[in-house]
Amino acid sequence: MPWHIETENPDCTGYAVVKDDDGEVEGCHRTRGQAERQMAALYAAEPEARAPGVPTEAMVEEAERGLAWRAEFGRGGTTIGVARARDIANKRTLSPSTIRRMRSYFARHEVDKDAKGFKRGTEGFPSPGRVAWDAWGGDEGKRWVGTLDL
Repeated sequence: MPWHIETENPDCTGYAVVKDDDGEVEGCHRTRGQAERQMAALYAAEPEARAPGVPTEAMVEEAERGLAWRAEFGRGGTTIGVARARDIANKRTLSPSTIRRMRSYFARHEVDKDAKGFKRGTEGFPSPGRVAWDAWGGDEGKRWVGTLDL
């Protein structure tokens, strides 16, 4: 059962999480982030209704690994990439425009997979490109954005 967020719902002040099919308010929140977390929990409870913009658990794991590597090695990823990793790690619902940017990122950076240090066990691992790749959701993120019809 899909849900969405409304900012001008007569039953709520702030952000309302609303069922798509009947308009029933599931919750009222002071911030958009709180509303997004409720939506993520609702979708997690009903996997068959997964929102197209909710990152998968595998994407979350890869983004968290990318953030951890960046902190440990001090390399890989731009401020935009770090912001994307945080969005994915926090299971924020990603907008269609963000998903399109992710597709563009993966298309441009597929070549990074052939660079020195991208593969585990090779010299220079993890390369800056590998850190960034994982921060954007890694191979699972690339697969996921390719499955969405936007």
